[in-house]
Amino acid sequence: MDIKQILLDQLSGAATEKLGSQNGLDANQTNSTVNAALTAILSGLQQEASSSKGAEQLDAAVTKKHNGSILADLAEAVGNGANKADGGKILEHIFGNKAEKVTDTVAENAGVSSSAAGDILATLAPIVLGQLGQKKQSEGLDVSGLASILLGQKSGKGDGGVGDVVSGMFSKKNAGLFMLLLGFLKMFIGRKK
Repeated sequence: MDIKQILLDQLSGAATEKLGSQNGLDANQTNSTVNAALTAILSGLQQEASSSKGAEQLDAAVTKKHNGSILADLAEAVGNGANKADGGKILEHIFGNKAEKVTDTVAENAGVSSSAAGDILATLAPIVLGQLGQKKQSEGLDVSGLASILLGQKSGKGDGGVGDVVSGMFSKKNAGLFMLLLGFLKMFIGRKK
């Protein structure tokens, strides 16, 4: 099961249009930003789920608060300020002091402002957790089952994109690789303009 593709399918239409409208983005910019944001969030959650403590915290979050009810009306959810505030807290938990770097990476990858990328990241974070919560409930997953689902996601790792950059942020061994990738990303974006 590709969680990212499920979310992209669920977000298509009114929810994506609303995200774009709220941030002054056209359809292509919105789609690029949503794609990059989902990749970043899922990559961060994969990092979280790779430790037993992180997996337990994630399981507790989706059990207590993110049961999937947010998925019932995504057009409403993307305009809800309380969801966005919750999303900001989720991003801080997932990325810690690297949240701003993640936002900048998504912005650069999608060719949008950091403000728009940050808004979309914060909006999508509780939706991603809601999808995981719904999956946990519908399949009766325990901590290891939830972690297994996350760790089995592609999430853009290995393609030199946002997933690799986010994953690299969490590994001290890969700090040099992160800087190299960020340099290539900036070069690539510079050529597209």
